[in-house]
Amino acid sequence: MSEGSMNESKMAGKHLQPGDESRELAALYALDALPADEKAAFEQHLHQGCTVCVAEVASLRPVTEKLAMAPQPVRPPQELRGRLLERAASLQPHAVPARPGVLFEQGGLLISRSAEMAWQPGGVAGLSSKLLFVDQERGYNTLLVRMEPGTRYPSHHHVGVEELYLLDGDLIVEGQTMRAGDYCRAEPDSIHGESRTETGCLFVLRASQHDELVV
Repeated sequence: MSEGSMNESKMAGKHLQPGDESRELAALYALDALPADEKAAFEQHLHQGCTVCVAEVASLRPVTEKLAMAPQPVRPPQELRGRLLERAASLQPHAVPARPGVLFEQGGLLISRSAEMAWQPGGVAGLSSKLLFVDQERGYNTLLVRMEPGTRYPSHHHVGVEELYLLDGDLIVEGQTMRAGDYCRAEPDSIHGESRTETGCLFVLRASQHDELVV
């Protein structure tokens, strides 16, 4: 016996109450999704006066009517589509403009050109800096620091390791005059007394973000 014949035999009588099969047939009929033979058999069943199935189909009519009124997809003109795709691409994370001075930043590699970065006030008169890198995970900053002639930097407590490499000029630390090429390292919990420069200096500094001035 064919599937259509089976459905016809199941719909031979009137239903006393809704069942899974009658609900499924009513839904498919309301959506016009039944094969032609099953559709004809179900319509005959409705015409025979099955009030349960008639009510089920009627309850689905508002839904199917709304589906029929749903907007149909429209393909935009090629020119508009191109503009939309370009706009979407510009919003992707890789399209975010690089920070000033950053030549390359990808795959864990950073190349910066400090000459293209602006000097920022360093919180002490005569001192300015350029932020080269921020290590948020470890809480460290790497900076290029400039001190004008006669500048003094207050005594401070090192929360983490501090490393300083002098590029130019002089820097007096703990009574020792550092010259270009000299290196200074301070261990955690150490304290620098006041540092000063007579002729001005330029150095690279890596220091904890949590260092504290000693007052």
